[in-house]
Amino acid sequence: MDNLTHSLTGALTSRFIEARSSASDQKAGFRKIFFWLFVVAANIPDIDVLLGLFGDPILSIRYHRGLTHSILFAPVLAAFPALVFRFFSSVKNLRILWIVALLGVVLHIFFDLVTSFGTRILTPLSETRFALDWLFIIDPVLTVGLGCSIVLAWKMPGRRSSITSAGVIFVVLYVLLTAFSHGAALRSVQGAAKRDGLSWTRISALPQPLSPFRWQGLVQSEEGVHQCFFSVFDEEPVTFRLFRHDSDSLIVRTTAEPEVLWYLSFARHPLVRSFREGETQVVEYRDMTYSLDESLTRALGFTERSIPFQLRFFYDDRGNRLSVMFDGEVVP
Repeated sequence: MDNLTHSLTGALTSRFIEARSSASDQKAGFRKIFFWLFVVAANIPDIDVLLGLFGDPILSIRYHRGLTHSILFAPVLAAFPALVFRFFSSVKNLRILWIVALLGVVLHIFFDLVTSFGTRILTPLSETRFALDWLFIIDPVLTVGLGCSIVLAWKMPGRRSSITSAGVIFVVLYVLLTAFSHGAALRSVQGAAKRDGLSWTRISALPQPLSPFRWQGLVQSEEGVHQCFFSVFDEEPVTFRLFRHDSDSLIVRTTAEPEVLWYLSFARHPLVRSFREGETQVVEYRDMTYSLDESLTRALGFTERSIPFQLRFFYDDRGNRLSVMFDGEVVP
C-alpha cells in the first residue's frame, strides 16, 4: 500500500480511539502526540526503502517488505518510535507509547498483506511472500474514503465519534467486499483455465485499480503466461491471451545468472523475451503480475505503460554481456 494510505489509516485509527477516550485521557496534549505517533508508526516499516541509497536496485527490492514487515519483528520495531516519542514528547509512559506504535505497525503490515505485492510476514523464520490479492498497491477508493472521514471529523468535532465510526465501518466493509470479489474472480479464472484445458504451475486473480470488481487473471504455464481482464459482473466467458516465452541460446545462458535466480523467486508470473534493441540483443524478464488493462491505461491518459520490475540483460553481437538493468536502473 502507498504511504499516503498508510498515513490515513493511522490518522483515522487515532481519531477513532480519541473520540472514545475520556477527557482525562486527552489532557496535556496527549491527543496530538498519539495522533502523530500513529501516523509515524503506520509508516515506519517502510524504513527499509533506505536500502535504495546503496545504489543497487535489486538490493532495495530484494529486502523490501522483509524483516521490518514481519509480524514477528513488529514488537521490536514498534519500540523505536515509542522511545523517540518518549524522549521528545510530554508523554513518558513507555508502555502506552509502545502499544500505540505496535498498533500502527500492525496496521501497516495488514494493509500490505492484502495487496497483490504482499509481504513476508514470517521473516526471519520464512522468506515466503504472502499476498491476499484483495487490493491493488494503490487503491484510490480506499484512500479517498479514509481522507474524507478524517477531514469531516476535523471539520465537525461535535460529530467526531459518529464520523470516525462510519469511516472505520467503511474501511472494514470495503476490504471485505474486495475479499469476496477476489474469491469470485479467482473461481472465474480457475473455471476458464479448466475449460480451456490449461495446465498451470500458478494461477491468480489480481486486482485492478479504481474498481473492486475488475480483475486480471493470470495462468502460468510452461509455454508462457495466459492473461485476461474482466469484471465479476461480465456475462461473457473469460478468454485468455497467451504471451509465449521466447527461447534461444542467450536465454539459456541467463538462467544460471544470480540475478535471474533471485528474480524467479521474486516474480509471481514471469515472462521471458529475447529481442533486438538498437545494436544490442536484449533478454528481458518481466512480471505480468503488475499489468494493467489497456482500456484503463487509455482512460487514464497513458498511451503505453511499462510493466515495473523488469530485469534486462544486454549483449553485443558476439554474445558478450554488456550490462544488466533492473527496473530501469543499472545493476552494479
